[in-house]
Amino acid sequence: MATQQRFERLQIVFHPASGRGLGWRRARQLAGRLADAGTVAHLLDVSFQPTARIAAQLKSADAVVVVGGDGLIHHVVQVLARTGIPLGIIPAGSGNDTWRMLRDANPAQSMDRVAAFIAGSAAAHPVDLLEVEFDDAPQIVRLAVGAISWGFEAKVNARANRLPRRLGSLRYVAALLLCIPKLKAFCTEVDTGGLEYRGPALAASIANIRSLGGGITLFASAEFDDGLADLSLVRGERIAPVLRHVPRILAGRNHPFRVAVRAKAFRVETSEDCYADGELLGRGAFSVRVAPGALHLMR
Repeated sequence: MATQQRFERLQIVFHPASGRGLGWRRARQLAGRLADAGTVAHLLDVSFQPTARIAAQLKSADAVVVVGGDGLIHHVVQVLARTGIPLGIIPAGSGNDTWRMLRDANPAQSMDRVAAFIAGSAAAHPVDLLEVEFDDAPQIVRLAVGAISWGFEAKVNARANRLPRRLGSLRYVAALLLCIPKLKAFCTEVDTGGLEYRGPALAASIANIRSLGGGITLFASAEFDDGLADLSLVRGERIAPVLRHVPRILAGRNHPFRVAVRAKAFRVETSEDCYADGELLGRGAFSVRVAPGALHLMR
């Protein structure tokens, strides 16, 4: 059980543009609430500081709270993985799919969760991360919290990133609608040791969380603390036969074109771009491994 005295170096990480200013407002709100309870927190604005300096401040922290979305969480996790430094999440992004795994009803409940942890009345919970290694950059391991996508879903992600952030989670819906007319099958191979798929695909993702794109539940049974990740692949060469199954696809339900498996490791052959947690990771063939309990989360 954590104690309040442990958190002498508490970092609240935010970007002032997150959520059209929500990141800044909620970061200040949390800092004020913790100060009233006797804990001084440092507000770490990542909008102007060098990456190396941000990493150094995170590594020296007793605890870290991210006030933002999946992209900011993604970058913080690269530093906190396997350090044992607990991470709290207050949503203030456009997607917030990692936050949704906490099953909080609203940001106020998340603030309550973080405050309870800092006060010493809750413990950190170990959750899994996904290790990603590209063939063209061996020995460089990138980490993901949520979903790794290539092919169509990656193109939707890229298109959403170019849309105005004022649209919030509607960016992903708009990007999906804009990309469907241009959807083309791509060739891919996936090998988990227990499942092999080689052929055309329309969409493909490996996930550690239940949703992507701001709450689209593609992975209804995913858990981020069970040592497994979920593959969801839509096989086929043409979009027309698949269109009537789109509602089932977006709900993570079975359909005739679905290829799905849960596994600890995946080998992916592709020439497509790969995105994770809304961020571009790389291009081409890669491997994914589940890293059990690599992150300590305030739950």
